[in-house]
Amino acid sequence: MATLEAALDLHFDPEWGSPYWLERQAALGFDVRTEVRIEEDLHRLGRMDAGVLRSRPLMDFVPRSLWRGRAEMILAETGGTTGAPCRRVWFPDEFDAAFAAPWERAADLRGFPRGANWLWLGPSGPHVIHRAARAMARRLGSLEPFSVDCDPRWSRRQIAGSLGHRLYADHVVSQALAVVRAEPIEVLFTTPPLLLLLAERMSVGERKRVRGIHVGGLPMDGPLCRRARGELFPHAVVLPGYGNSLFGVAFESLPPGADDEPVYFEDDSALRLRLAPWDPDDPEEVNLTREVAEGERGRVVVHRFDESFLLVNFVERDTATRATRVQEGPFAGRSGITGVGSAEQRRAAHLAVVY
Repeated sequence: MATLEAALDLHFDPEWGSPYWLERQAALGFDVRTEVRIEEDLHRLGRMDAGVLRSRPLMDFVPRSLWRGRAEMILAETGGTTGAPCRRVWFPDEFDAAFAAPWERAADLRGFPRGANWLWLGPSGPHVIHRAARAMARRLGSLEPFSVDCDPRWSRRQIAGSLGHRLYADHVVSQALAVVRAEPIEVLFTTPPLLLLLAERMSVGERKRVRGIHVGGLPMDGPLCRRARGELFPHAVVLPGYGNSLFGVAFESLPPGADDEPVYFEDDSALRLRLAPWDPDDPEEVNLTREVAEGERGRVVVHRFDESFLLVNFVERDTATRATRVQEGPFAGRSGITGVGSAEQRRAAHLAVVY
């Protein structure tokens, strides 16, 4: 599902639509299918509260017409950074369009290695990112990744820098190091903090063997990218992504600029990432009626138009800057987003251990 009109027609069907969205329509007091037909009208639906994704039954967000197809659906949970996890489902083709297909296009644009051995260091279980890592590796003609599992929800309960925190970090990095020394690993996929911890314990030869790095889960700023691309992994294509279990991933599809700050582009017709003005003193005050200009900072607002699940005016905790518009190439005329995360989040990314 890639069009706004089709998604609204499905989710707001009076008989077979999604229970949540039909309740929302009743509260709004107008027929969404006739009065909301373009993206500029979506603000009329109001902000989608993450609390409902944490507390309501999952199938309330899926059109009743699709409930018979639930055996095909992929269940995904967020990491629960700001509270209880949010949940959604994906049909396999939607999952591919949100994670694997844009990854392959970005990887080819950036010259990411194909047919290489991957190591995935991160969460599995309900965290859909492990499933994405497997799909992404196979998209590039690789064996699915060698994997080391993390439990981010347990790790977050530990005080940063505490003995328990350090022991857990050592536990997962030691497992990863054992894989690196048993297999000819050429691609690493993990979080920025875990990448740094692993690099500290890899030999120069092991780091030089790495030809590709994908990082996600936490912000990766320019200085960190520059260090990874130069000092730590001199032969690697470092390709960051920005995303989550709810909306998929936007990748740094174009080569980095002089400051190495990643710029992320949507490459999925069902996804819209918007930057809205907000009040830093009152995070709940987000202006959904307009977008910030190039060079301005705004709150990330997500729309995603899938058959299985509809996200409209979903406000992320992240802020970002609207990048300068690209003049040529595959993203000509588009601006992308950069500088993702608040100053506090970006500092924390250098100290955190897992997602």
